[in-house]
Amino acid sequence: MKPYRLAILALVAFATMAMQGQLFHSLGLGIVTPNDMVGEWYQPQMHVEGDILFVCTNQGLYSKDLSNDESEWQLVGFEGIPLQDYVRRGEDVLALRHCYYVHSEFLLLSHDGGKTYEDITPAFFKGRGYAFLSLEQHPTDPNTMLTSSCYDCGMFMTTDFGQTWNKLAVYTPEYTGFHPLNPEIIYESCGEHLDEITDLHISYDGGHTWQNRSLQLPHYLGIYRMAFHPTDPNKWIAGGNHCVHSTNDNGQTWNAQVLYDDYNTPWRYAAYDNENPDIVYMAGCSRGGYMKLMCSTDGGRTWNRPYLEPIKTTPDEFVFDMKQYGDKLLVYSQSDVYEISKAELIEQTTPIRNISATEENTDVYDLQGRRLSGKPARGIHIVDGKKKVK
Repeated sequence: MKPYRLAILALVAFATMAMQGQLFHSLGLGIVTPNDMVGEWYQPQMHVEGDILFVCTNQGLYSKDLSNDESEWQLVGFEGIPLQDYVRRGEDVLALRHCYYVHSEFLLLSHDGGKTYEDITPAFFKGRGYAFLSLEQHPTDPNTMLTSSCYDCGMFMTTDFGQTWNKLAVYTPEYTGFHPLNPEIIYESCGEHLDEITDLHISYDGGHTWQNRSLQLPHYLGIYRMAFHPTDPNKWIAGGNHCVHSTNDNGQTWNAQVLYDDYNTPWRYAAYDNENPDIVYMAGCSRGGYMKLMCSTDGGRTWNRPYLEPIKTTPDEFVFDMKQYGDKLLVYSQSDVYEISKAELIEQTTPIRNISATEENTDVYDLQGRRLSGKPARGIHIVDGKKKVK
């Protein structure tokens, strides 16, 4: 191709990216994340409480009034503490400190909204409590919550707002949570295990027993944070690596849709639209570190081509969290918190081809869950999560 044609194409591509870049509007938080708090193990969360957005940062807990465009960010608690997450019970706040490196104080309890606090980290956590990513609060009982370690601690539950903890399982998930319509259902999932094995376990009795759903999912796709349909308890959805996982029978069976022309994007956050659950959103980041969004307007059956945000202000624009406020999406990344119009996102994306995981995944497992290489011998095997006789 001639040089001038290349130059024209480059200008067109740049103009298109500049136009698309207007979709993301900075909320001006401007908190720079240190280099030792990046990647999978630093995922600070945010929460929308009424019209107020609360954001965990490496400098404490900040808030902003979303109903007032002129409002400024306010430091409201835990000044100078790098936070991962928090839960609230009235004026009581239990905060989770970032603890990638071993730190003895990472569960902090405040009775005045975060102005003062005390360490209540259990003794058995100390010295090994790194990579706790979130606190997941029970939908109706604020005293009950879950937490888990990505490394060697496991999954834990408290029923007294963090004073004591009971071990539920030895799993070491990235993500765990309650089903909001039936909190006896608890899930744990992981998209970044070192052995690249997709990990999904579900308990239907409050964590007493667990069912392994991992073999129903292709081993290379991963599974991230779960989203639940707001009115139909049977419908769940979660992102994976360049794919979307969904169930229509309360987690019993799963389908993986590989996004044919979306290579190696970890879709970490999913959400059903608060007003119209036929619309589903996904947030993730590309291999180059750019933020990406995509949406479905038919409940997750088909997906629009991902929108790539060309603005990149850090070496790796890692996406930390996604929330909703009215007709806006809120995306928290390493550089800032951004506001996105839902209607504009849908307008600026177009359909892409989805394929089922079975079209490109032919992995076969034995009954012990071990992947078989080569042509399997005769017998009973597991293919795509189902027993088949060969």
